Amino acid sequence: ALRVRQTRAEDFRTLALSRFTVPVSVVVAAYNEAALIRESVRSLLDLDYPEHEVIVVNDGSTDETLALLRDEFDLVSQHIYERRVFPTEEVRQIYRSRLDPRLVVVDKANGGKADALNCSINFARYPYVCGVDGDTLLFRDALLRAMRPVLRDPTAVVGVTSHLAISSAPEEAVARREVRGDYRPLLAFQQIDYLRAFMTNRLAWSRLNFMLCAVGAFQIWRRDVLEELGGFARHFSCEDIELTFRAHERYLREGREYKILSLPHTVGVTEGPDRMRSLIAQRERWQRVILETFWAYRGMLGRPRYKAVGLAGMPFYLLSEVLAPVFEVLSILALAVGAATGHLDSTSALLIGGILAFGTGLLTAAAVLISDIAERALPKRRLAALVLIAPLELVLYRPALIWARLLGTVRFLRGDRQWHKFARNSRPGPSGSPKPASG
Repeated sequence: ALRVRQTRAEDFRTLALSRFTVPVSVVVAAYNEAALIRESVRSLLDLDYPEHEVIVVNDGSTDETLALLRDEFDLVSQHIYERRVFPTEEVRQIYRSRLDPRLVVVDKANGGKADALNCSINFARYPYVCGVDGDTLLFRDALLRAMRPVLRDPTAVVGVTSHLAISSAPEEAVARREVRGDYRPLLAFQQIDYLRAFMTNRLAWSRLNFMLCAVGAFQIWRRDVLEELGGFARHFSCEDIELTFRAHERYLREGREYKILSLPHTVGVTEGPDRMRSLIAQRERWQRVILETFWAYRGMLGRPRYKAVGLAGMPFYLLSEVLAPVFEVLSILALAVGAATGHLDSTSALLIGGILAFGTGLLTAAAVLISDIAERALPKRRLAALVLIAPLELVLYRPALIWARLLGTVRFLRGDRQWHKFARNSRPGPSGSPKPASG
């Protein structure tokens, strides 16, 4: 709460008007993002920040992503110097917008998200790189809020991430300049999930300097750090969490001072699955990449050399992410067997359920309170609704997550490294009828 109050007291207008505010390269790796790419890029160009550029890398999209960008922003082919710090797939064409010369679009052969991000860094001119997903829209003050701690301690802070709101239609939320939230149960439960993760766990991890995932939808890194670390890893299924682990490992192994921060601000809106099948596909992939990264950096587990990361962060991930799905299934089976054999009566079952529901509601209330103190982004009625429905996730939401995490664990053990991107939510077509978004 103290950190949040300090943050609210900052005068962001001073940063917005200062010529000493460090410029930032905002980069987007876009693959089949036709549904939201125009709105996303427009939100990036509209950022209230003294100096920034926007670099979009079209990673061999098979939909209309490039054509939409070309038409919307009047792109023209132009030769732009590429430093080639990182090897990438072939760059086919480079464009600059005639409407806003800050926008550069690079068309390249498909090589995956990490390859596209590395390509964007090759073209970046500024000392900080902000990575944003193609389905994420930022609020105007997002960069000002995120860069504040960087500007206060530029030597120590090497990476920053922040909270994103969930919506089935991010373009509508950003157009309203507010996050009202979605009252459909599946979206509401995801919003609760995000609030708990960002407003409790990750803020605490950040304070103790073992924040282990700068989320790909919004992440800021010092460019020299990215270059020193070798860029984003192409051989991993997911680039964001792996890079965060790699940064911790390198800096702690070499005994260097650094900070990777998670902030309490809602900096934008990202698309959340509005169908259960899509949610399961998304969370299954998340589980696989967590296991993949944890296994790759298992050498940090329990080793004092890696300080809080090795002694607290890695054990926490082991219990809450790696082993939790197994424990959850075993707990459910134990309750079922106990009920079937008569060892668990109805009173005990209700007591266990009540304790779990109370714990879930308490954690949610804490996250909601921190969020409200931070910026009052959601109406009071909406916050109250989230707290009230939180206990219902035990029966309406958690079972799907358990299933998804089990699938992810099994597929990881089988060596599955595929992306399995969830299907985009349906959007109205020109006639007003629902039209499935591509991607």
